[in-house]
Amino acid sequence: MTRYPTKRSYRLNDDALEAIREMRRLFRKETGRDPGPDDPCGFDPDSYEPQPAAEARIKSLMGDIANSAGLAPDLAFAIRRTGLLVTQRNQDQLDENQLTAWKEALAEYELSKRVN
Repeated sequence: MTRYPTKRSYRLNDDALEAIREMRRLFRKETGRDPGPDDPCGFDPDSYEPQPAAEARIKSLMGDIANSAGLAPDLAFAIRRTGLLVTQRNQDQLDENQLTAWKEALAEYELSKRVN
């Protein structure tokens, strides 16, 4: 059985770092404190208490981060559409519906490129 490291680190470009700083700034502005380890990663800035943002907002933010990180446009589109990032390493852990949604999102991106 292949073992993968449990801890990974990634270098983020300046845009991705700025997006994270902005999320922290908004959190501080809304709550009057820094985010803690038990606070949601994505939060609804329109709510008084930190709480998970709506699914569509999270997917949109994930797509924005993928774009900022320099991922291929088709992957960023599929992430925004599905909320998933499918890789060779994780595809066997997803169910059939998730894989189908990912493939359909990639196909939709390709179709939109041909139409435009």
